[in-house]
Amino acid sequence: MILRSVSTVAAMAAISSILRAQSSPFQTPGMPTYPTGGQGPAGDISQANRFTAGFNPAFSFVIDAVADYLSPDTGPAGWDMNVRNMEIMSQAWVDPNAWAYFVAASDGEALNVEEAAAHYVGLGEHTTLRAGKFFIDFGKQMQTHVHELRTVERPLVLRQYLGEEVKGEGAELDQWYAIGDKTALRWSVGAFASLLPEQSPDFLPVSESVADRKSIGKFNYTARVTGFTDVGDAGIFQLGASARVIPQYAFTDDASGATATDLSNTVYGVDATYGWTDETGLKKWTFGSEYLVDSGDDGATITGGTVDVVHKTVGGYFAWVDYQLSPFNSVGLQYSALQLPDANKSNESEAAVYWSHSFSEFQRLRFELSDHRSDVPDSDSTRFAIQYSLVLGAHGHGVNW
Repeated sequence: MILRSVSTVAAMAAISSILRAQSSPFQTPGMPTYPTGGQGPAGDISQANRFTAGFNPAFSFVIDAVADYLSPDTGPAGWDMNVRNMEIMSQAWVDPNAWAYFVAASDGEALNVEEAAAHYVGLGEHTTLRAGKFFIDFGKQMQTHVHELRTVERPLVLRQYLGEEVKGEGAELDQWYAIGDKTALRWSVGAFASLLPEQSPDFLPVSESVADRKSIGKFNYTARVTGFTDVGDAGIFQLGASARVIPQYAFTDDASGATATDLSNTVYGVDATYGWTDETGLKKWTFGSEYLVDSGDDGATITGGTVDVVHKTVGGYFAWVDYQLSPFNSVGLQYSALQLPDANKSNESEAAVYWSHSFSEFQRLRFELSDHRSDVPDSDSTRFAIQYSLVLGAHGHGVNW
């Protein structure tokens, strides 16, 4: 639930030291609306003891299923159905200053560890040290799992420049401050073994890799700074900037074994979000956008068994609007456009319109129509998707704002 006003920053700061929930004490515009925390009015997921009947630790189970009709330029058209994600999560406060969680997910074939991290909050008020495996803090959508998105898929520019999902093994320091009575500011920096996506983008004909052993300067890094403030009596505006840095990595042509080494890549992003809630708190408008720049060694072609690296600076963006008609229904539009880092800087775009219906805070049905256009031959397609998401138990992730 998005707070209508942040004028109670000081009060929320005090509450945050009491609430034992893993998420930020604030809910800024565009954040996931799934419930977080466990049992009780404060979302208590602390360790159980002999005087309570609490479940220790708290567990949750998520099913995310999609049925869709695809009409591509080339290839078969028709319907498909699949359970694209089944997720099991366990979380608990392991001592007064540390909260830990574990997320395992399966697409029906293999069970993989999505996240496994601990949050240490004993460094001081509003400061968190997170260590383990977790989603990167970039913008407002890369931190969340696919079933928590407003749309069926992440915006096209995020998928192409960063990947469908980007999680890394490492550590991140996070801190936020209250500035006056109406504004809050937050920053984070993270260092990871690798921040390459698990699946390379569609336009890249090679696989990517980062060396297992490297110097500190060759680790992969993230950074983010963001703040939000009151706008009038019923609005909240947020502005942020993010970076993901890979100082050294390699391309490999799996067919020939040819490689290109000593590559580097940096993606920058600037995001803005505005949320407005009516006086009843039931109807909400949310507007958001993010512009990304992908620079460095970001593309490749294969010529005669040789990997030719494309070194370009390209840009792209996405913008969206979401209207919550009621706590159970919302409609929205999203548009994303970008340049691909190929020889021609090919243009690509995707537009989507959706309607989401929540039967409760734990069960949601979504209908989405999307249209994909590209300068790359035979890449256009239209898709109609029906998404069903179900959450059982005390569910939530370490999402930042």
